[in-house]
Amino acid sequence: MKTEIKTGSFVHVVATINKTAGDGKIMYVNPSISTVASDAATDDEVELVAYDANGQEVYRNPVVVRRSSAEPDRPNDVGLIQADLPRVAGMKSVSLQLKGKEVSRYEAGAAPPKPAAGAFGLELGGAAAASRRPLKINQLAGLQPVAGVTYSVQVRPDNKSTWDTIAVSRPTPEVDVDRNQFAGAKRAEVRVLRTSGFDEEIIAEDTVDLK
Repeated sequence: MKTEIKTGSFVHVVATINKTAGDGKIMYVNPSISTVASDAATDDEVELVAYDANGQEVYRNPVVVRRSSAEPDRPNDVGLIQADLPRVAGMKSVSLQLKGKEVSRYEAGAAPPKPAAGAFGLELGGAAAASRRPLKINQLAGLQPVAGVTYSVQVRPDNKSTWDTIAVSRPTPEVDVDRNQFAGAKRAEVRVLRTSGFDEEIIAEDTVDLK
């Protein structure tokens, strides 16, 4: 199987499908800037279909369904789908369809209000000596989950040049930061991203002490 990494604007969808039972579930939908293109065969009976806010179809394509075992004596009815859809302006929902029938749908949620200017600040709560400390965004304290809106948290310690994702697709931005993950670092940049599945924005960022 040939593969190739491509960059661009995509929507990454993770889902499961059980063709025997006739059901499935979209697990995650997140924006992405790269995809791994391959020549793996798609299953024409399983499609991902995207719609805009008016319910108009803007994308439809069969997907690759992967199973943990293809051996006849070790059947596995549940298949995994990991697909990158080209991002089309106005996308608001993704439908997982089996033989033309919808078995699961993801709807983008309406995000809570964003900061008036820039991004919210953040800090680490709890005892300074603790290895795991909760990430605190005071302006978002008590934030309730909203369907179709999730949060990711990324950390860039002062001894690295790249960002590490420590939480993804969380219903709220509440997460513990474990400083043991960042050996040798004294400080780190932390940012919180909010996504509707199709659009993403940084809502909080700051530098915190890891000592």
